[in-house]
Amino acid sequence: MKLSSEEYCQLFRMDQPGYNFNRQEFIKRFGLDFLDSLRDSDDYNPSTGYLKYRAFKKEVAQAQKVFNEISAQVEKAGKKPLSKGLWNVFYASYIIESRKALFKDVQDKIDHKKKIAAAQWAPLKGLSEKLHSDEDKTKIKPSKKGKRNP
Repeated sequence: MKLSSEEYCQLFRMDQPGYNFNRQEFIKRFGLDFLDSLRDSDDYNPSTGYLKYRAFKKEVAQAQKVFNEISAQVEKAGKKPLSKGLWNVFYASYIIESRKALFKDVQDKIDHKKKIAAAQWAPLKGLSEKLHSDEDKTKIKPSKKGKRNP
């Protein structure tokens, strides 16, 4: 990543009390820095000239480390840490899209495994919903009658 966690905090004034930073701008900048780090990597397969998947995973780990450091600094400043949802937006927008572009076969395997897992769990999801609806029927309901007079 081009910037350190401190530089991101300063640039987006994340640790400034009473200031809500622009999350969309942060994700955009963080994502562009991630893409630059992929481009600037020197770990290429000599026979193909393409980035090695190991290097891609290393850059993803580095991005997550910087994100977590930013979150810790924001929390240290007395504000709420960065949410998991914000990481998920970055992951879906930049990491998955990069993996699709650079490592289509890997992404296809991941998508296939997700479909298989979803198909395996689908019957259980229906069962879970049925059990929860049956649970409501078995609860003892309070009497509609008022209190008894002694």
